[in-house]
Amino acid sequence: MITGFSHAQLVVRDVARSSAWWATVLGVEPFVSGTIASGPYAALRHPSGFVIGLQTATSAQVAALSATAIDHLSFGVRSVEELEAIRRRLVDAGLDVGEIFDEAASHNLRLHDPDALTVELTAPKARRVDGGS
Repeated sequence: MITGFSHAQLVVRDVARSSAWWATVLGVEPFVSGTIASGPYAALRHPSGFVIGLQTATSAQVAALSATAIDHLSFGVRSVEELEAIRRRLVDAGLDVGEIFDEAASHNLRLHDPDALTVELTAPKARRVDGGS
């Protein structure tokens, strides 16, 4: 039985820079760190339990590093008001953040991590109570 999302393991150019970025955007905190053959690694845990793992890219991986294999990672927030507050906080922190945009079932905010991976923050739209979709 699946119990929930565990972690995403990302290959990055600079673990320290990426750790700081993810901490600013998601509020993750250092959990485990060390060194592997390619260099430093870090695991950052969110208060809700999921983990973002970061490992230094090997020289071969750096040459081919791109975010095209994953279109984006999306993290949920409770409301569009919370999404707006997060956007203001990220802009105030100096991050390059897009505008909030709407899709069929959600309000979304997209930005890019230091290695160009698209990260989305998503707030649900209010459901209609008249039986409409």
